[in-house]
Amino acid sequence: MLSALALSALLSGCSGGANGYANTDDGAFVVLVDRDVEQLDPRFVSDPNGLRVSRLIFASLVTIDPHTLLPVMDLAESVELESPVRYVATLRPGLRFSDGSALDAADVVATFESVVDPALGARHGHAYRRIRHVVARDALTVEFDLDAPHATFLTDLELPILRAEDRGRRVGDRGAAPPVGAGPYVLAERAPGRLTLTQNPRWYAGLAARQKVRFVTVRDDNTRALRLRAGAASLAQGVVPPILLPLLTQEPEYDVRRAPGVGTAYLGFHTGHPPLDDVRVRRALAYATDREALVRAELEGYAQVAESFIPDQHWASASGLPRYPYDPARARELLREAGFAEREDGSPRLRLTLRTGADRSRVSVGRAIAAMWREVGVELEVRPSETATLIADLDRGRFQVCMLQLPEVIEPHVLSWFFGSQHIPRPGHPGANRWRFASDALDAALERGRAQPGLADRQAAYHDVAVVLATELPALPLWHEDVVAVVRRGDPYRVPRDGRFGGLARDPR
Repeated sequence: MLSALALSALLSGCSGGANGYANTDDGAFVVLVDRDVEQLDPRFVSDPNGLRVSRLIFASLVTIDPHTLLPVMDLAESVELESPVRYVATLRPGLRFSDGSALDAADVVATFESVVDPALGARHGHAYRRIRHVVARDALTVEFDLDAPHATFLTDLELPILRAEDRGRRVGDRGAAPPVGAGPYVLAERAPGRLTLTQNPRWYAGLAARQKVRFVTVRDDNTRALRLRAGAASLAQGVVPPILLPLLTQEPEYDVRRAPGVGTAYLGFHTGHPPLDDVRVRRALAYATDREALVRAELEGYAQVAESFIPDQHWASASGLPRYPYDPARARELLREAGFAEREDGSPRLRLTLRTGADRSRVSVGRAIAAMWREVGVELEVRPSETATLIADLDRGRFQVCMLQLPEVIEPHVLSWFFGSQHIPRPGHPGANRWRFASDALDAALERGRAQPGLADRQAAYHDVAVVLATELPALPLWHEDVVAVVRRGDPYRVPRDGRFGGLARDPR
């Protein structure tokens, strides 16, 4: 990798663009991404860029406000809770797909039936099996009957709607006809390293803010920075490493903008593995970790120290939680209480292994944490692995401490997958509670958050969730990394907290 100094010299020799768009013959708004879009069918999409681009081609009954993180109406005019297990969605009148065909309740029913159809084998079908029946009351009204109360169902309605005729087949595969959706854009071009969208003239909200958007894949970090300085792009969001951002803040043609992110980097502890089964040891390691220094040194300040897995300014964020500021003296005291006294010969009082991904940034963070823990007498071996090997070992419990990233927490019920006792992974029973953590109080709070529809009740439930996690500490939140975008100066693009690209279609109001 180029050093920042060497890259700065290269950047100084590049010339900038001359207008509000990238230097393209057709005036496209060029977005740099780090990898190609793999999937566009929203029932199958799993790659991050596929998810983001598919949400520009398709629209949903409900979407998530990218700044407040609250569900808001999209294709639906309203969604009403008629009973604890019945939701009724009313569509906006006059909806059309991009091919001009009408979008009505039959398309909604077909979409939700298709996602759970075993013959289709949709990737995300498991999330919708709680629906017992979905029926069209009339052309604009859809009734959803659930098998039990489920307060998170409103966010489940973010599933993009397809034409009824597409219910039994995949759409948007490479080489196939362009997918037909009801979102702000249509697919105009797709080739390796390049994908172009143009305005959908039938989008219910009018014409999208940018006439043509082109996603260009540049896999190398330094090359993306060079492309920006040369005026070859208008936006790079979440794909410029923090170490390179200071160079771009000095460029007159670009702004570096940021928004608080909703993902969480964290250390996970095997709570069934001595000595990490002792909460005093877990707390000692928390006090021994200078998270503010890590944010400054490893992320150039483009993150917020995390006290919870639900980020600040989220509707379910909690205050008054137990906190673990950097305090080596307190860490040593807790280790002594747990039976790990200082050694007279100066040897480590405790030896642990940290499992992490193989990318350089993760390894660098792991080594910085090892140096911090060494100050309190804990020797930490950093053992990087490729992602597939790492996850397989974690699922089998073959670790002591690990470092991972919890994805966007928009709907806080996702925490049940990572910390609910029913989601401890075992053969034939998948889950992400790799810490083997079991708490009746946590399970009860998660269930309240799932079943109670009132916002105040849900906020109280997730406050209790946050308290248990911060007290028992099966995992230590490290930071919420900012969503950082390099944007051509003068463009009104507002950086979203969820890292998606909805702002390409709607300028800030």
